[in-house]
Amino acid sequence: MSQLQRYVGPSARYFEDFKLGERIVSQGRTITQADGLLWAMYTGDMNPMHVDHEFAAKHALYGGAFPPGLMAVAIAQGLKERLGLAAGTGLAILEHTIRYKAAVLFGDTIHLELVVTGLQRHATKPRGKVHYGYQVLKGDGTVAVEGEWVWLFAAREG
Repeated sequence: MSQLQRYVGPSARYFEDFKLGERIVSQGRTITQADGLLWAMYTGDMNPMHVDHEFAAKHALYGGAFPPGLMAVAIAQGLKERLGLAAGTGLAILEHTIRYKAAVLFGDTIHLELVVTGLQRHATKPRGKVHYGYQVLKGDGTVAVEGEWVWLFAAREG
């Protein structure tokens, strides 16, 4: 057993396991007020639109406090990790683009949909880039966030 194999999870994929056009869907997760508070405390993002319910009710776009958009993206990253695809084989995130399309509000349930849009094997090393198009969708099917991710995955062979 190689040193890398000891750390590879049961659902992990190597570069060779991805197929162009493949669609991968995560479980859902409901965004809570507690998530917003923990995010604000952890990041220091204390924008009153996100943490002051009275201020947000008076001035916000959505009638009250709402989660930061980047928090939904971070939770989507966690949903991707729960899939186990990169458990021991995902070496790095190389690129990430984000386009916000609709607000995610407290109480919304989101899930992540990935489509493999490109595969680039390294010329000499046992690894390759996996390009994903992604969407973060709300329970009603509304696309809240979309973009591209480029991940570096280990390959089985050089």
